[in-house]
Amino acid sequence: MESEQQLQMYRSIWTTVWQEKGFELEPSARPLDQVIVFNEEGMAVGTFELTLYRERSCKLEEVAPFAEQPEVMDAPEQVAEVDKVALLKDHRGHNIDRLLSSLVHYSRKHGIMHLACLLEPVFARALRVSFHIPMRKVGKKTFYKGDDVIPTLIHAGEVWQNPAKFDWLIPEQEQVEEYSTPARC
Repeated sequence: MESEQQLQMYRSIWTTVWQEKGFELEPSARPLDQVIVFNEEGMAVGTFELTLYRERSCKLEEVAPFAEQPEVMDAPEQVAEVDKVALLKDHRGHNIDRLLSSLVHYSRKHGIMHLACLLEPVFARALRVSFHIPMRKVGKKTFYKGDDVIPTLIHAGEVWQNPAKFDWLIPEQEQVEEYSTPARC
């Protein structure tokens, strides 16, 4: 993060949400970026973290065979692991599009086609049913670090290459500024 204040804001949001949900708190070793998502009024309401996919050091491999997926095998440099996805309780429903739009814009800027993640089942259903996110399960539902998760590849490239198909996608120029800088934790 650019400043200690931003880093504290980022940590405060994701740890608040994860503690509320009963998830195990686990700091990341070497994230690529840590992003704070802001609502329309400029209030920090959410976070996500991205790490370049590395099969040997990827904890996701303990849960499902991400490395065996064709998308990952063909272009691992276009895959990022998403973690620390969090929206503060009072800001969830009406800011999911903002969080998803931030993920898509980040992916486009950095040439990321696929996002490897462990999704909470209710959130996975919302992404599939309400937002029509192009994604694919890569393993069965599993209990992992405090909750059931569904190992999933989100095809972010399909969204940023076809923005007109996704009415929830907020154009980048309309997004309230978000901080997305290399983490130095």
